[in-house]
Amino acid sequence: MAHHPDEILSNQPAFHEVIYPSLAPISFAFFLLSSIGVIFASAYGSTWGWFVTLLLTILISTGIYRSRLVIEIKDGKLFVAGAKIEKKFIGEVVSLNSAEMKLLRGRDANAIAFTAVRFWIKGGVKVEVIDANDPVPYWLISSKHTEKLVSAINKL
Repeated sequence: MAHHPDEILSNQPAFHEVIYPSLAPISFAFFLLSSIGVIFASAYGSTWGWFVTLLLTILISTGIYRSRLVIEIKDGKLFVAGAKIEKKFIGEVVSLNSAEMKLLRGRDANAIAFTAVRFWIKGGVKVEVIDANDPVPYWLISSKHTEKLVSAINKL
């Protein structure tokens, strides 16, 4: 059955961003992994060293993949790190610079706010939640493209 072109386009997200860990923690993890592999090879032989190195490589790679932050706007909803919110529950949306983000992650943080923050990303977006049944006051989201995200949310 052929699909109408508008139907296919409506499935495309209005905004899509994926944030992976920075190079520093990844490098550190793989340096640590190789050190542990050498230690096992010295103590138990090269077979065990290679086995441990392979196992840790798989575990660390899985951890890196799972720690990514996916932000998407699709079908009238904002999806962030597995959570979703409909447009009708979104209030004011504000782009935050590094200093504002630092305050909301620290001193001015609300303990019940939803946070999808990655410390190596300086900017972010604060999305006010206006659902009377939801105690969460806002979502704090790290983003490399804050203005594009704010614009896409406001266009929902």
